[in-house]
Amino acid sequence: MELTLLFVYALPIVTVLALGLLGTTRRLGFWWTALLSIVLTPIGGFIAAQLSGARKAKRRAG
Repeated sequence: MELTLLFVYALPIVTVLALGLLGTTRRLGFWWTALLSIVLTPIGGFIAAQLSGARKAKRRAG
């Protein structure tokens, strides 16, 4: 019974957070990737994050 609760409640939350962390290196960012993972399911959020491309590096002064 406890294992079922883990898969129903905890696993989707952990998956969305993990995809949000993936989004920190992408142009979408953490929050947009997490939101898209909730709306489009985690698979759709993953695809959107991958299609958004890598974040551009910031220039350093000097």
